[in-house]
Amino acid sequence: MEHSGEKYHQCRGTDRATSLGGRLFSGVEREYSAIVRPTHSLCMELQCHLTGLETKLALTDRALTEELNIMRMELFSVRQQLSKLSQSVHTVPIQLQTLVRRVDNMEEHLAHVRDALGQDLDEPARDLD
Repeated sequence: MEHSGEKYHQCRGTDRATSLGGRLFSGVEREYSAIVRPTHSLCMELQCHLTGLETKLALTDRALTEELNIMRMELFSVRQQLSKLSQSVHTVPIQLQTLVRRVDNMEEHLAHVRDALGQDLDEPARDLD
């Protein structure tokens, strides 16, 4: 029976160790919980803020991309207009020179016509009878 008595004391010792371990674990668990819960709460709050910032960044990026595309289209349009204006700047002087020559020619012809009319006016009128 000594063996059964030893076993009893060994079991009681195990129970005491388990009980002590349980209390020790419970204390560690409380300390761990006291640290982890606020940290977890802080992490969750940070995650929410980061998610919000990511959303705002994506929206800002999209808006800036749209603005950039609009500016590119406007720049392309301005370049086309400048190209046309440049062609006009080169074409207009040539057209003006041509018009000046035509006016000079018309003035020359008009001078000839005046000379011819002046000579006719100086000649005596003829009777057609």
